[in-house]
Order: sequence, then structure tokens, then C-alpha cells
Amino acid sequence: MGQFLRTAMSVLALVLMGLAVGAFLLRWYKRTEDRPGLLFSWLVTLATGLFVVFVVGPVVGRFDWTAALFGVPLAALAGWVMAVVWAPRIVEWLGKKATDVIFGAETPPEPTPCYSVAEAHRKAGRYASAIAEVKKQLEQFPTDFAGWMLLAGIHADNLHDMDGATAAVEQLVAQPGHAPKNIAFALTCLADWQLKYLRDLEMAKATFQRIIDLFPDSPEAHFARQRIAHLPYRSVGRDGTPPPPIPVPRTDDRLGLKADPTEYGPAAPDAAAKVVELVEQLEKHPYDNQTREDLALLYAESLGRVDLAAEQLEQLIAQEHVSDKQVVRWLNLLADLQATRGGNLAAAREALQRIIDRFPGNPAAEQAHRRLATLNLELRGLKTKPSIPLSAPPEMPGYNEEP
Repeated sequence: MGQFLRTAMSVLALVLMGLAVGAFLLRWYKRTEDRPGLLFSWLVTLATGLFVVFVVGPVVGRFDWTAALFGVPLAALAGWVMAVVWAPRIVEWLGKKATDVIFGAETPPEPTPCYSVAEAHRKAGRYASAIAEVKKQLEQFPTDFAGWMLLAGIHADNLHDMDGATAAVEQLVAQPGHAPKNIAFALTCLADWQLKYLRDLEMAKATFQRIIDLFPDSPEAHFARQRIAHLPYRSVGRDGTPPPPIPVPRTDDRLGLKADPTEYGPAAPDAAAKVVELVEQLEKHPYDNQTREDLALLYAESLGRVDLAAEQLEQLIAQEHVSDKQVVRWLNLLADLQATRGGNLAAAREALQRIIDRFPGNPAAEQAHRRLATLNLELRGLKTKPSIPLSAPPEMPGYNEEP
């Protein structure tokens, strides 16, 4: 029983040692750059080892003149072969270790996809080859965002294959781990392609709505609402029917020869009717920032209602997920309207002070500081000076006389 246990333990030790050696060799093989050379070195080492064990060993073990004449030279030959095979690798390894000690070890770069070949095929018009190259990279990096967008772009922009572009974007969206801004960007590109190539407003609107549903209460959803509010033209479907023409009013061809051409110009838009139009747009799309800003300017400049303009701007400023740059611009606009249209310098200073308090240390706060110091001068410079009429030139003798 004791002999059996010793044998079993010996076999187990050999198996574990073999697994450890195998794991070491496998790791070595994966990390080396010269895999064929390493395999050749291993084969030569194995053959040399077998030669030493089964040929050189028995001869040297005889300890007679045969060992001296044949065994020692054969052992030296085996050592020379091993030196030729392994000396360059050992020297290279020692040199690398010494370099790492002196200059610090270098971390190997992470493998990344390369789409230069695909881009070259795309520029040359070989779109099938470009798609094949992109898919080859995606097989190694299946979640690479740039690769999926490049694939979708080739299908949409070069082949006008919206089904292929949609499939690529959908596969990207279905993958976990992508950042919300990347998913929103992919869906935004898909919506733009649906508008550009399919002229389908309803489909594009549904794509933007997916962004809102996927990431509610986020900057991506806020941007999608802005795009929905300003979709460029109405849906005409996949049949390629062009959108209805926009009528252009014809003007007088001899307008420049009229004595008073201003009376033939387009009629000034009715401010009240424009207000109604903008309010209706905001009822449909309450997050339409551009329309709300236009309404504020119309209130202040055309109707003289700075209070209503300030109310609209305050709604814009109070929104979530808007950039600091937009907030600064709206506060500066509020200060301008309060000073120039309302004549309320105190309210203008308050708006500028809000920039300073909200964004301390920001360049916008420094600019607001300077505006506070020169606000009176700005307002004075905006005031129009009375014009001085020029007198008619004196009559020249014979100027308008008939020849």
C-alpha cells in the first residue's frame, strides 16, 4: 500500500510538473513575436536532448577510451548546437532586462483595430472590399464603435443601402457597454440618413424618439427633442417622390429703376401673427430652444415687452442638460435686452452678476466683470445720434440746360 501511494504521488508530481511546463511554454509562445523561430528552437532542443540521453549518455557512461574519443566530442557537439540555438535569445533577453532596469519597462500597446485599408478601398470606390475589410476588423473587435459606424456609413453614403446601414446601427445599439452619447450619436446619424436618402420624416422622428426613450432625462434626450422640433421637411416615403415645391414670389424686374424701390419690397411681417406662430410651435414642442429664443427677441424688439422676453429667457436658463455656454449666452442676451430695450440698468447688472456667481473662475465670468464696468458706456454707444441733413449742391451754370 505504501509503495502504491509513493508511485501515485510520483505520477501526480510528474503530471503537475508537465502542466506547469506546458503552461509556461504556451505563455512564452503567445508572447513571442517570432513564433516559427521559437518552434524550430524547441524542436532542435528536443532532438538534441534525445541525442544526449540515448547516444552521448551511454557512451560517456562507459568511462573508457571510447568515452574519451567519442563521448566527449559528441557532448561538445550537442553543447555547441544548444549554444547556437539559444545564445541569441538569451543575449536578447538579458539585454532587454538590462534596458528595462535602466530606462524602465515598456508596457506593450493594447491591440486596436485598423481601418486604413478599408478607408483606402472606400476612397477608390471599391465598396465591397471596404466592407469586407471592416468586417474582418470587427471579427477581432466586435464592439468597436468606430468600425460599426464606418460600416453603416459605407452602406448609407456610398451604396445608398439604408437596410444595410440600419442593420449595422441596430447591431451596435443592441451591444451592451456602449456609452449613451455613442448610442445617441449612432441613432442621430441613422435619422439623418433617413431624412437625406429616404425623405421619411416619420421614420426619422421615431429614431429620435428612441433616444428619448433609451436615455430619458439626459443631455442626449434634450438634444433629440431639439431635433424633433426642427425636422426639415415633411415625409414623402420610400418611393422617392420629391417634396412639394416651395412657391417663390416674383418681384419686379425693373425694381432698381423705380423712384422709390422700398415701396415694392416685401411687406413687413405682422409681429402679432408671428407671435401666434411661435407660441403654437412651443405648444407642440415645449423644449424648442430656438423658437423660445426667437419669441423672446420678438417680444422685446417688436412689441416692446421686455418682461415677456425675460420670462422666456428665464425658462431657457432654468432648463436641465443645457451647456454652460448656452446659459452664458442667454444671460448676456437678457442683460442686453434689459439695458437696450427696457432701459433697466439694474436688471442688466443683475443678469451679468448671475454669470459671475454661477461660473466663478470661468472666462465668461471675467467678461461679465468687464461688462459691468463698462455697461454705461455700451448703452451710451448704442444710442443713435441725430443725423445732420446735407444741403443740396448749388446750381451750376448750364448744368441742366439743354444743349
